[in-house]
Amino acid sequence: MPADRIQPDQGLAVRLMDDLAVLAEPSFKEYQTTKYIVSFLEKNGITPSHIFDTGCYGTLDFGAEKTVAFRADIDALPANPEKTEYKHLCGHHHNMTALLLLLEAVQRSKTKPKVNIRYIFQPAEEIVSGAKFMIEQGCLDAVDCIFAAHAENEIPMGKSAVKSGPCMAGSHHIALTFTGRATHAAMPHLGNDTITAAADYVTKAQMIVSRLKDPTLPGLISFGSIHGGSADNIIPDKVELKGTFRYFHTEVKAVIEKGLKSLALSIEELYGVKIELDIKDGTHPVINDPSLAAFICELADAENLPRIPYDKLTLGGEDFSEYVRLVKGVFLWTGANEKGNHPPLHSGDFYVPMPTVTASADMWISLAYGIHKYFE
Repeated sequence: MPADRIQPDQGLAVRLMDDLAVLAEPSFKEYQTTKYIVSFLEKNGITPSHIFDTGCYGTLDFGAEKTVAFRADIDALPANPEKTEYKHLCGHHHNMTALLLLLEAVQRSKTKPKVNIRYIFQPAEEIVSGAKFMIEQGCLDAVDCIFAAHAENEIPMGKSAVKSGPCMAGSHHIALTFTGRATHAAMPHLGNDTITAAADYVTKAQMIVSRLKDPTLPGLISFGSIHGGSADNIIPDKVELKGTFRYFHTEVKAVIEKGLKSLALSIEELYGVKIELDIKDGTHPVINDPSLAAFICELADAENLPRIPYDKLTLGGEDFSEYVRLVKGVFLWTGANEKGNHPPLHSGDFYVPMPTVTASADMWISLAYGIHKYFE
């Protein structure tokens, strides 16, 4: 990379990561995290134009024609079943730190970018609500393109990876309630077996993605929660089931939704139960702009920023999709795999190594100072 380009402050990176890890808070309750971010910005001569109970955004206005946005999500995940403790098990403290390092570096440098910098610290990504909230508050007004970075456990530590086109799946949620007549387990014919009905639904739902959709197009249905019953010898009158489905193509979404509804009707008919099916919208697919993705790769190579070729789809969901539906954007991965078998995202052991943090900040600084060439 050019020797004269400003570098991220590595000592500051360690302090920010440590501080933000301690402040980890749930979605739309990131009160102390927001105060910390605003305080840091103000100490560096930056005043956010919009500060909410949780989250904030603003602009470093250099009088440029173009405005480029960088987004960091700020919420954490529950670290215990009681949800009394939260940790950044998805690495959002990394996302915040990388953006704060970019802003501090720009303020420290005598040379300013040739674009305006919109910084977005977004709440509630984990419940896929924060992006819509921030957009409603005007965070994309006058923005020409947007970027986000995220740590990834399957990519070598410190190396960036950019996928062109479809990147992350659309993610929607399913909730079902099976209701029938409770009965003794030894006399199932005198009631409605809600347990077996729910189990049959879970099993047959997999036939939707394996038999009904085009097999060349990705699609997934998974169930993560099933609750019902109070004793081993009573068939309960109600069972609750929750799950999710993922897709990249609208035709797959349509097939899955139709299949889930048709399956509910057939299970009702067979078992005599009543099924309430609620399909809740989550996120759309994240589609990286091909020309922006290519530009980032060229810029990284020109400045000797380590990266790997990457063309892997992930069925994980991200509400960054809301931004790229409105403006061009790229969701970029930074490798966190330190020893070859790194704990996965959302696991209790997941962590972000410091070289991952500084690599993301380095990429953001390079992009902030080089993105004007994309518009020329």
